[in-house]
Amino acid sequence: MIKKLLSVFLLVCVIVGLFAATASAMAADTVAATPDSTSIQFDDEATVVFPVYNIGGDEYFKLRDLAYIFSGTEKQFEVGWDADNNAISLTSGKAYTEVGGEMAGKGSGNKTGTPTSSGIYLDGKEVSFTAYNIDGNNYFKLRDIMKAFDIYVGWDDATKTITLDTSKGYVD
Repeated sequence: MIKKLLSVFLLVCVIVGLFAATASAMAADTVAATPDSTSIQFDDEATVVFPVYNIGGDEYFKLRDLAYIFSGTEKQFEVGWDADNNAISLTSGKAYTEVGGEMAGKGSGNKTGTPTSSGIYLDGKEVSFTAYNIDGNNYFKLRDIMKAFDIYVGWDDATKTITLDTSKGYVD
């Protein structure tokens, strides 16, 4: 009887240990996302306030917001979604097709982001970007997208403003 109880106890300990390890691994993949409103000076036009999240000191923008703002410029790009293959496609030079919700607020309070599980393709080739899913939207590190589409990005510390300029190329 004692052997049987000991065996059941050990089995329960192993199951609890596995569950705790799995939960810990899942928690390690999440990040804290702090809402931020960042001012953007876009192509020497008026300043636009983007709904963004700060993750680890970097600004993360909703991918569709970026495509929306660049639509109509020489650096425009389309965002496509393939649900069957869980894949995001980015197509250079193609006008962005609005789906609704672009430039909408991000809500209030801190959020939890999880790494984007979707495959990401740029002009048909698989690429790797730092991206997180927050409340069903994919947020990408700004510099990753600007580098991919060769768009200048700058920072004015005095005014706390990001400059994006499609007439200039990306500079590390």
